[in-house]
Amino acid sequence: MKEFREAVARIAESAGVSFEAALRVVTVPRERDRADLTLPCFPFAKALGKKPPEIAAAIVATFEPNEWIVSAEAAGPFINFRISRSAFAQQLLDSIGPDFGSSTLGGGEKVVIDFGSPNIAKPLLFHHLRSAVIGQALVRLHNTCGYEAVGLNYLGDVGTAFGRLIVGIEEWGEPQDIEAFRETYVNASRRCAEDEVWMERARAWAKRLEEGDEEAERHWEHARAMSLAGFAGVYDRLGVHHDVVDGEKMYVAAAHEKVEELLADGRAVESDGGVIIETGEKVPFLVRKSNGATLYGSRDIVAAIDRWERYHFARMLYVVDVAQQHYFKQLFAALKNVGCEWAERCKHVMFGQVLVGGSRTKTREGDAVQLEDVLEEGYRRALAIVEEKNPDLANKEEIARAVGTAAVIFCDVGFPTAKNINFDWDQIISFDGRTGPYLQYVHASASSMLRKGAELPGEGGDATLLAHDTEWELLRRLAEYPGAVERACKDCEPSHVSNFLYDLARDFRAYHAAGGRDASLRVLVDDDAVRSARLRLVAAVRSTLANGLRILGIEPLEVM
Repeated sequence: MKEFREAVARIAESAGVSFEAALRVVTVPRERDRADLTLPCFPFAKALGKKPPEIAAAIVATFEPNEWIVSAEAAGPFINFRISRSAFAQQLLDSIGPDFGSSTLGGGEKVVIDFGSPNIAKPLLFHHLRSAVIGQALVRLHNTCGYEAVGLNYLGDVGTAFGRLIVGIEEWGEPQDIEAFRETYVNASRRCAEDEVWMERARAWAKRLEEGDEEAERHWEHARAMSLAGFAGVYDRLGVHHDVVDGEKMYVAAAHEKVEELLADGRAVESDGGVIIETGEKVPFLVRKSNGATLYGSRDIVAAIDRWERYHFARMLYVVDVAQQHYFKQLFAALKNVGCEWAERCKHVMFGQVLVGGSRTKTREGDAVQLEDVLEEGYRRALAIVEEKNPDLANKEEIARAVGTAAVIFCDVGFPTAKNINFDWDQIISFDGRTGPYLQYVHASASSMLRKGAELPGEGGDATLLAHDTEWELLRRLAEYPGAVERACKDCEPSHVSNFLYDLARDFRAYHAAGGRDASLRVLVDDDAVRSARLRLVAAVRSTLANGLRILGIEPLEVM
């Protein structure tokens, strides 16, 4: 669409309007029955000393049709343009392939994306899903848009919670797998809540770990190794990959040093035995407890500084639930107050809660649902549907696994990130409606059509033969994909891509249905040249669906 926008700007330039000023305001109208492109003339009034309707009339008076624009009509202060359908179709289909939607927006700059961030010595739970899936989609979006994304998993591997685990190990022995670690932690946490003596032991172990105690370190190393091995299987099923795995513990010593440094230069002050940084909020930002221990706030400060020194990022994104909104507001203010001018490059990408039956999912230890169990349930439900719809399908188990995972992932990235989502198996696993399996089904339908077309004569695919209105609507939809990807990247909102994919899938189904009502509109018509052109359009739809699904972390399927 770039060439067509530029053609409109050149038309405006011929009437005395700045080319750059015109190019900035050329838009695709919402009501497409009136125009393909619209130029509002309000921005030019001051420079030209004329009223916007007069400017519009003057531009239209100089217009002559060309290879890009076939008509121009003034509508008050606006100009409605019609573009050459044949030129548009040819140029668009020539551009669609595996790299369609990619851009140089980021210019190779680095973006650090902190996502996942589970606590060690516990399995991944259902509530860990959103950060992992949204964060990975943001990594793919930024890479697609020309940034160098660094996906970072920042483990919770220190603190009183770890002290509770070690007390449990003292009592019942060293666990040998992640499930045994979870049971030990759950039981120890329960005892600590009931018995203050146990809680004091946990605090003592947490402090020993901060101080580098040899026995505490040994328990920590074993728990970390077992945890990472347990995380790997679930992350692999979700298509989640981290470039870097850090943890809070690596910043304990630096946090102590930073607090002393901030006290010395007056950017932190003592308060009620602890140490705080003023942020302008009613409650200051606590960086050291009254017992001398650091806490996650102080460790997050030195972690952010370390990441800046390592990557000099253009953006750093924290993919964390909306409940931490106030905390991140304070953290970024604290970073700015301690001299980090780059703090404005930090952003909290907040996500809403997962609701089941209208209620929050349980996160309390011992009650929470494991993420691996959710993925297995998705597989079982998908397999039952696949066996019912296509009992002779080869590789049913593999396909069902992909469909079940797609259902779970799309539930997270298919809707505005900051909003709560309602997790309902009957809705998210459906092959119809706004779901991951539906998008996979439409992709598989396009693939089936192309396989049938490959058995018939004809080649090339002259895009200028795509003259029907239904084909034109599909072409215009396809042209929106690069813009949807860029908006999703800029806004840190994967659902922009999801919205586009659903609209494209819906338009493609409508195109296919039109062929069912009118034989002349079928893709596989008798005319070799028309059939080849329409198959080329179907291939473009399939390719674009695949590109978008991969950004979201969903596997495009050839058959279902």
